[in-house]
Amino acid sequence: FHFNLTHPIPPPFTTKMSTSNIENNPPSEERPEKKNVKNHNKYRRPKPWDDDPNIDHWAVTPWDDDKDKLPGGSLLEESSFATLFPKYREKYLREVWPVVTAALDKHKIACELNLVEGSMTVRTTRRTSDPYIILKAR
Repeated sequence: FHFNLTHPIPPPFTTKMSTSNIENNPPSEERPEKKNVKNHNKYRRPKPWDDDPNIDHWAVTPWDDDKDKLPGGSLLEESSFATLFPKYREKYLREVWPVVTAALDKHKIACELNLVEGSMTVRTTRRTSDPYIILKAR
């Protein structure tokens, strides 16, 4: 890409109107007004469950091991997430780590605190039956 500096830069856009332009465009009173309103819900159609008062859209249904069975009985692969934490959080994390571990054990999730690397890891186990719980455990 090369600039040719021998030619002058063109002048900026001007708003001068020629007489021919005025003759071709009718005055604003004669032109129909255009509304610049965007319709973001163009394809959004009302659904029967939108206004149903019997449905709680914010309710989180818990995973039931008896009712919600996985086809193989358990997850096929282990999933894990790790995150780093700053050095000043180490003392606090050591204090609350037993509480975190107990809360995750209820959901059959394993967690690991690595103070050398400064990382926390959350992973599924062979007992984990809820496939979405690892995303919630992050």
